[in-house]
Order: sequence, then structure tokens, then C-alpha cells
Amino acid sequence: MNALPIMCAALSLGLVAAPARAQPAAAAQPPMNDFTQAFYRCDGGLAFMMSYDSEQPTTAKMATNDEGRHYVLKRTTAPSGVRFSGGGARFWTDGKTVVVEGTKASFKNCKIKSS
Repeated sequence: MNALPIMCAALSLGLVAAPARAQPAAAAQPPMNDFTQAFYRCDGGLAFMMSYDSEQPTTAKMATNDEGRHYVLKRTTAPSGVRFSGGGARFWTDGKTVVVEGTKASFKNCKIKSS
């Protein structure tokens, strides 16, 4: 029995079955309305608004209803979702879950307010 046809078949199957190269994923974007803003309601009557510098944001401003506090945040790398931080405050979202840390108030269980 000649092994050459078997090897050729195995090689061609390997080439066909080889995984395609992954295309670089587009940068994740935070949820926002037409005015590049998002409003969140959280437990305990707390709320905050994120205002982004563009549809592909690199900076954001967070305004809270906790004594009208304001934070200026810069986009930082995140293994998933989007993350902004600055002035000790941090904001992360994957579009469903929201995490806010480093603010005076404790923003928990925050949900985006739909228009």
C-alpha cells in the first residue's frame, strides 16, 4: 500500500480544517444615546450620567446625584467591555453589567435608563 496518497489526503484535510486567523475585534463601545451620554439608576436612589467625548470615546465625564460630584475619566484597557478611570474613580461596563468604584457613594446594581 502506498502511503503517499494517505499523507496527501491527511495534509489537505489539515489545511482545510485549520482555524481561520481571528480578525481583530472592534473596540468595545459603552452604551450611549444620540448625544453620546448614558444615564444609570442604582440602588438606594443613586444615579449618575456618563458623557463621552465621541462615539469612539477616549474620555468621559461622570456626574453623580451624590452631592453633584463630577469625575473626569480616561479610557483604559480592559480585558472585556470598556473601562474609564481618573481621580480615583473607575467605571466599567460590558453593556449589561456596570461596576463603579472609588466614588464617595457606593453605586450598586446600576442599570442603564432607556430613553
